Amino acid sequence: MSETLILFISADRSTGDRLESILRGGDAAELDLTRVETLLDGLRCLQERAFDIIITDLKLPDSQGLATLRNLQQHAPATPAIVVSPMSEREMAIEAVRKGAYNFFCYEDLDGPTLRKSIDTAIRRGSEEAEKRAADRRTNARFPCRLAVSYQTLEQPIFSGQGTSETLNISSKGLLFTSNEKFEAGQLVQVSLDWPALLENQVPLKLVAEGRIVRNARGQTAMTIDKYEFRTRRIPKPAAAADPVKA
Repeated sequence: MSETLILFISADRSTGDRLESILRGGDAAELDLTRVETLLDGLRCLQERAFDIIITDLKLPDSQGLATLRNLQQHAPATPAIVVSPMSEREMAIEAVRKGAYNFFCYEDLDGPTLRKSIDTAIRRGSEEAEKRAADRRTNARFPCRLAVSYQTLEQPIFSGQGTSETLNISSKGLLFTSNEKFEAGQLVQVSLDWPALLENQVPLKLVAEGRIVRNARGQTAMTIDKYEFRTRRIPKPAAAADPVKA
């Protein structure tokens, strides 16, 4: 029997370890599990290979709620998704099923045989569509952001500034943005951009990434993403209105 390729996305270490242990409780030789903690890393994995199924928590460091499922569906439309969540977020998990997830499980009452049966059924039902779209998913999956990007070179020649336009896309190989600077191939650069998702639907995030310039032509610069991190950012508060002058 061929291996079942599973992409598991969860930042919750303890419950994630338990779920992984349940998944591996059967015939581990027939299971190829890739585990990551962020949506961005999940999208990287989907760019690099085809998976039979995605198992994802809806609350990730870089994506919250149903937006997590929506992004995965956009980039792997033929791959069935199973949602896992704490019992306190059961209603959100149910809504995810309404929005196209195959099934959901709460961490508190995970059952190995039931979960594995659900995985097998989801894969069987989605196999024809997955085969049809596998090639497109491997070559065309991209994560469009369309956000302004700031850059800072970390080696000579030194310069910094703001991209003249917007971020065009983020893929597994890196970042493409617009700039009139004369970057040199291989040059080390750091970029930052405001991330569109909020941490816990409240805290703004900023993606800071480092990598090397791949090419620079016609105002477009392509770079690898060798390492990155998410940082919280502050949103400037509007200036308080001046008190009216009393006569």
